[in-house]
Amino acid sequence: MKKNNKLDICLSILLMVMASIFIISFSIYLPLNNRQFYYNQIDNLNIVEDLNEYTHENYTKEDVIEAFDDVMDFIWKGKEFKTGKLKFSESGKSHFADCVPLFVLDLVVWIVSGSTLIVLLLLLGLKKWKVVNFFNYSPLFYSGIISLLIVLLIGMFGIIDFNKLFNVFHKLFFPGKENWQFDPRYDEVIMILPQDFFMNCAILMGVGLLTLSSISIVYGILKRYKFYK
Repeated sequence: MKKNNKLDICLSILLMVMASIFIISFSIYLPLNNRQFYYNQIDNLNIVEDLNEYTHENYTKEDVIEAFDDVMDFIWKGKEFKTGKLKFSESGKSHFADCVPLFVLDLVVWIVSGSTLIVLLLLLGLKKWKVVNFFNYSPLFYSGIISLLIVLLIGMFGIIDFNKLFNVFHKLFFPGKENWQFDPRYDEVIMILPQDFFMNCAILMGVGLLTLSSISIVYGILKRYKFYK
């Protein structure tokens, strides 16, 4: 039996790790810069009605979209922080500023992992290395399994108690800070970002993870049983 080249083993492990990171980071990115995803929920979540009921104002759907776009422009384009016609406090502004590095980090991780996968596949096509199967399964099979386990663990936690998951997430990524606990009297923008919206974002992430993980797992099974060369 021919012994696997150490370089082939290392690159196969790298393929597995980078594919897992790509699946996770891409799935997280799906709702982060998807404005249409938010627009489509404004009516279904009664955002305008709830906002006006709380504030006793007469905001329109266009006002809500403007406020959301201003926040996204601040996060992704580095523009001045605004929330359209809605009120905001310095504390609320500081929380969105805290979000910027996390949003950018996910984008960078997605790009780097995707670029690494492209390079690995190009080198593979040029026959510079050979994929090593672990226990007769492709590295991509394990990438799918790893990602799928993450979906199941977080998904089960979210189904049992989404409020607790939401709080744990913020305490984990914003340690020692309380500015994520908005007071709608001073930060009306939180009224247009209800928890149901974040739950739908989590669902979209889960669907992305589940889809890409399933593709990787099926590919690995087909390779294992010689249905795909």
